[in-house]
Amino acid sequence: MKSKSQIINNFFYGGRPLVAHSLVFLTLGVISLLQIPINFIMKKYSMDTGILINEFAVIAGIPLIIAASLHLDITKLFPLKKPAFNMIIIASLLTLMIALLIDYTAVATEFFFPLPKEFREIMNRLMEFKGASGFIYKLFILCIVPGICEEIFFRGFCQTSLTAKWGKTVAIIITGFLFAVMHGNPWYLHLYFILGVLLSFVYAFTLTLWVPIVCHIINNAWTFINHSLKIEFPLNIPIYGNIILVITVVLFAMILIKKFKTHQNPSDEA
Repeated sequence: MKSKSQIINNFFYGGRPLVAHSLVFLTLGVISLLQIPINFIMKKYSMDTGILINEFAVIAGIPLIIAASLHLDITKLFPLKKPAFNMIIIASLLTLMIALLIDYTAVATEFFFPLPKEFREIMNRLMEFKGASGFIYKLFILCIVPGICEEIFFRGFCQTSLTAKWGKTVAIIITGFLFAVMHGNPWYLHLYFILGVLLSFVYAFTLTLWVPIVCHIINNAWTFINHSLKIEFPLNIPIYGNIILVITVVLFAMILIKKFKTHQNPSDEA
């Protein structure tokens, strides 16, 4: 029979210097429940305040507190080694390609499952700003903060630990799905899943949080800037122009993915 200390060790660590998958899902549940008071703050007081509290204190704060409390190996759980410059460039270009494809997929999605008017109004209010200072502030709130805090939790806390349990491929898929579900938009679930898999993919092949952080910020900035400039998809060009653009982007993305994978560490697990 296992001793109490062995049971606790298996639950928290899974026999590794990281977080066991059971604690990953428990933490996910706690963060999900905390979205209830966060939503109350956003509706009753301020959307920006709710976002900041949620990102810093909940999404990034809880996993960091857990890691510190359990004396986990921070360098392994939240790796921040310096990435190769060419990998950042390739990952950034790939993110832009996927972001564009997501925009076109969103158009097709809304043709069959239109986003509710109330939900769209909330998103529009969230991205409203006045003047250059307002633009910079929103860029910080909506792009930089989530890009850092969410990657600490999803790619660091979740994916790193799930990879130790189930391997790289399964961890990419599960983390991508968790990322999608946590965004709370059932109409765009598949779009968030695509983005989540992309971020998990670049993390799995670089083993540093800096790359998915940069990619996450680029994706959010792309959406925010397009909204600010009132750029809509499909582009206001002949239909064949949009088709050629999508095909070109898909081919370019495939080339970037192949190039990205050739830079993987030979010692990494498949």
